[in-house]
Amino acid sequence: MNKKYAVIAVALAVFLVLAPPVRGQGQSQSQVKYGGYLSMEYITGQIESAFPKGVIQYPLVGFLAAGQVGQKFGFAVEARALSLSSFDLAQAWIGFLPAQAFTIKVGLFVVPFGAWNRSSRPHETLLIRTPLNLEYLYPPMWRDLGVLIEGEVGVLSYAAYLGNGLAESETLGAGQQFLDNNADKAKGGRVGLALGGAARAGVSYYTGKMDDQDMRDLTLEGADFAWVTGQWEVHGEYTKAIIENPQPFGNGKSEGYAIWASMGFRSLQPIGSFQKVKYDDPYHGGGILRDQSRWTLGLRYVLSSTFFIKAEYDWNKEKEPILKNNQIQVQLGVSF
Repeated sequence: MNKKYAVIAVALAVFLVLAPPVRGQGQSQSQVKYGGYLSMEYITGQIESAFPKGVIQYPLVGFLAAGQVGQKFGFAVEARALSLSSFDLAQAWIGFLPAQAFTIKVGLFVVPFGAWNRSSRPHETLLIRTPLNLEYLYPPMWRDLGVLIEGEVGVLSYAAYLGNGLAESETLGAGQQFLDNNADKAKGGRVGLALGGAARAGVSYYTGKMDDQDMRDLTLEGADFAWVTGQWEVHGEYTKAIIENPQPFGNGKSEGYAIWASMGFRSLQPIGSFQKVKYDDPYHGGGILRDQSRWTLGLRYVLSSTFFIKAEYDWNKEKEPILKNNQIQVQLGVSF
């Protein structure tokens, strides 16, 4: 992240957290909640996987402070350490929050595209790895600098935002930026529907230019659903991307879906998933062409309300060339 924005966000967070509470009628109206999470993974795989020899990888420590200042204003700051030398801000915004039906937030926010992106922290997911179609659609925990308006009215939820957008990169998943690289502002949003007490569904949209010359347009579309009860969880996301490339290149496209589910048996939860993606973009170098599917079988063992262990085995299948890249991952984590 750009150091200037990181310093500003941290300074703002410190001011909001340490500011004296606003009092009215003898009681404090300022409320701040703190939380955090940490995790570590062990990964090993076949000879053509990314980790053929087995490594301890991806240390992650996160800290979140969020709260209300007065009756109608709020803030959130989430910082993460991705390694011993890498610091990252996941969100840093201040907001006007007059009612549940309407809120407006300004700053760095997690983009409301689909359901996975806003709930992808280790303790929030059933899977360890990001589903294939999402991995090739946008960056991990995709964030943007701008303005976000969202709210809930009965069974309907909505979000709309204006921000700097994604940058041109080797893949869509590597396009995270914070400073805008062109004159265009990205626009997007999501509409969700609560279908009874257990089911939820939503549709998402995003559009913006990617490159410095304002020549490559990116459009993302998505649909998501979830069915969650005391014993069962079923989730799914469909995603599609269209990249308008300059001549003489044809348009790029990424399309795929993922379904994952679990059954709760006391503290032990068997997990299964099927994921598929096709990514074809002729623009970069010799072009990107990936046609891949993945079966995942795993277990999540919840030792307490805050401590968990996940293990999964991924069967990867490529249309061509076929690779020996199946992988085992074990993740240990805690939230507080």
